[in-house]
Formats: sequence, structure tokens, C-alpha cells
Amino acid sequence: MLEPLVIEAGGKVTIPEALRNRYGFEPNTPVRVIEMQSGILLVPLTDALMSEGLKAELAEWQSLGADALEIFPFEEKE
Repeated sequence: MLEPLVIEAGGKVTIPEALRNRYGFEPNTPVRVIEMQSGILLVPLTDALMSEGLKAELAEWQSLGADALEIFPFEEKE
């Protein structure tokens, strides 16, 4: 399981390398912040196509609605 993220001085957050790689966060990548009822969603704004696996994961998560919070935190399957 990943360690929790910490908001540092000035509002900076360091996203672990594994997550940056998984979701395509490169240095200086613009990010859209989507406010949700229970938190925020960070979406990288890049020209890279979303992988089929990530599309399926997001579609499943969205179909669950509020119950989706139970599937977090995301853990890689070994």
C-alpha cells in the first residue's frame, strides 16, 4: 500500500513515482482538479491516449457511484 500523500508548504504535493508513471504525470504536466463530494480527482491534461485498462478501471469506478470509495486505496495486484 502506498503511503499517504502530505500537503507541504505552499500547497505542494509529491506524487509517488509509481503513480506518476501509471497515470502519465510528467514534470510540468498541466492537471485538471475535479472537485467531488468526497474529495478531489487529479487528471493529467496530456495528448497521450488513455490505456484500455485505465478506461475500464474508470468506467467501473464511475458505475459504482458513492460505493466506489470502498475500492480505494488502489493496490497493484501482484
